[in-house]
Amino acid sequence: MNRALLAELQGMTCYPSVTILHTTQAGDVMDPDDVTALLHLVDQVDRRLDGDVPDEQRADLVARLLGMIAAAATERSTRAIAICASPIHQAVVRLGREVRGRAVIDDTFATRDMVADANRTATFRLVTVSDRKARALLGDRSRVVEERDRTWPLLREEDQSLAQWSRAVSHAVRTMQRDFPLPTVVAGVDRSVRELMKLEDLRPIGTIPGNHDRTGWRDLHHLAWPLVVDWLRGDSDRARRSLEAARDTHRYAGGIDEVWELAQDGRVELLVVEEDYELAARLRDGRLERAADAWAPDVIDDAVDELIETVLRKGGEAVLVPPGELAHLDRVGAVLRY
Repeated sequence: MNRALLAELQGMTCYPSVTILHTTQAGDVMDPDDVTALLHLVDQVDRRLDGDVPDEQRADLVARLLGMIAAAATERSTRAIAICASPIHQAVVRLGREVRGRAVIDDTFATRDMVADANRTATFRLVTVSDRKARALLGDRSRVVEERDRTWPLLREEDQSLAQWSRAVSHAVRTMQRDFPLPTVVAGVDRSVRELMKLEDLRPIGTIPGNHDRTGWRDLHHLAWPLVVDWLRGDSDRARRSLEAARDTHRYAGGIDEVWELAQDGRVELLVVEEDYELAARLRDGRLERAADAWAPDVIDDAVDELIETVLRKGGEAVLVPPGELAHLDRVGAVLRY
């Protein structure tokens, strides 16, 4: 899952925003049974929108959904697919984990499964630095790819002192992290690594010793990925520890009703949610009201998904944990900014 695309989808607000999710069989092309299942979900969308939006808008949206499915059917499939369409935007997202098949219609796209996939895909940054050269690479579980643009790679000029060079590298990394923050592995000689580790914006998750100016992408991935795996393994544990610490300092909230209101005010720093928790609800005077008729036009299909998007949109972090992990906390917990 591309985090830039995820952020773009989360920033879209328009009714009706349709998200179709379905688990697919991986292969060179999409399995015919999966195509049929997706078409059934489009039929469901068509019926739900009938009488809810103008016929012309409904027909256009359905036609675009069918077109995206037809195109996706001829392309390589992964473990799951998300098809998003609204009057202002459309996108097809291939996911690496199974999802619950469903069609969601709301003011925003349903991105919870995409958030979970992005976390599991574990996009990370790798920065190599020495006294002469600095490189930036983006990676996931399969590979790393070097960034090559007007900034990267950085090469030290002949008349540049070591202090000037160190400041230039720090500035470039700080700018990169500000524009696109990612957990980062730093590779390099001790002196250069120490300078980078001082940056508050770095989000370091591990270091690789030695000079890697000429180390190939495959070897760098081989060195970096075990560090990322260790970091991922501790993600849920860190989230739970943060919740417990927040309770001791009175910066904790639990249960979707309380957390919902605090999230709207931008007070949630860290949201921890069981990954299978879903709730259809109406919004009454800013509060959630459980709804049995999930398909009704005024019902939020999944308030938990909406909550996750709100927290991320306001600069917070969301961590999804396995089912049952937060049973004692009513399945939703939050660390508050204040």
